Amino acid sequence: METNPVTQTEPKNNRNLIIGIVVAVVLCCCCVVTGVGGYYGYQAYLAAQQTVQDIQDLDIPDIQDIPTGIPFVPSDPNSTAVAPQLDITGEMPSGGLADDNTRLTAWFSVQIIAAISGCSAPTVEGTTISVIQQPDANGEWKEEWNVNCGDGTSQPYKVTFTPENGIVNVNVEMPSP
Repeated sequence: METNPVTQTEPKNNRNLIIGIVVAVVLCCCCVVTGVGGYYGYQAYLAAQQTVQDIQDLDIPDIQDIPTGIPFVPSDPNSTAVAPQLDITGEMPSGGLADDNTRLTAWFSVQIIAAISGCSAPTVEGTTISVIQQPDANGEWKEEWNVNCGDGTSQPYKVTFTPENGIVNVNVEMPSP
């Protein structure tokens, strides 16, 4: 008897095909991620470029157009207002409850408020200090500084002294008009 050899066919190996498909899918995902990252990167670039353009186009007003409480423009040589004459010699009025350093700080603060409120040349001579409220439980007290404006007039300023953390804060009230 003759036997016909049955040829066995080996099962097809799909491993190469599967590897090819996986590589193709990974490459497609990389392309999508790169595209999305590029899109959002470009959007961030446009936003940064717009911000830079806005900063470059910022209109900075002239010094004369900025409202201040100072009644003169230091850079304007044609200004008719008189620049305040502040006393920075280190002399200060005597009196009150504050120590010398705190009183000097208060004197500089009073001079600035005086210059803003129309007292153009506050001077030590003729300036008096009187305590109007004794220290309370927190150590805070108030004084009235009657400041000689240097032109024969004087103006009163209320000064509040508040001890905090080993220092005394000074607050000068603007005078009422």
